[in-house]
Amino acid sequence: NFHFKTDWMIADSGNSGIIFYVQEDKKYQYVWHTGMEMQVLDNDGHADAKINKHRAGDLYDLIASSSEPVKRGEWNTAEIISNKGKLELKLNGVTIVTTTLWDDGWKKLIAGSKFKDMPGFGTFSSGKISLQDHGNNVWYKNITIKRL
Repeated sequence: NFHFKTDWMIADSGNSGIIFYVQEDKKYQYVWHTGMEMQVLDNDGHADAKINKHRAGDLYDLIASSSEPVKRGEWNTAEIISNKGKLELKLNGVTIVTTTLWDDGWKKLIAGSKFKDMPGFGTFSSGKISLQDHGNNVWYKNITIKRL
């Protein structure tokens, strides 16, 4: 149970993400094989923005944001709040994604995503947080995490 908060800014046409509940185990090749991701993206410049559930603030490939309060070329404040199975993503003070983790509805979301064939994806209730590197310039500052 945690409240993670950071400010991010992405370069033109950039792609990154905040991946959470990551497992550091050699049987998982990449952090995104276990942890879910809040997308960090230049929606106006990156090709992924044309894909539903791949835009800034989305719970990547699982849930599209309810709105897009992202500021291009400026600092954005992202929050990930996970408490007792309830997940909330905020961008610039606006709640944009809410869901329940690890129930039958969650399993159905995973089954309908690109992660369906990744055993362990989205199943862990503890783990690390990873800031993704896709080779684009991205900046993070004011990183805080609070145990709930």
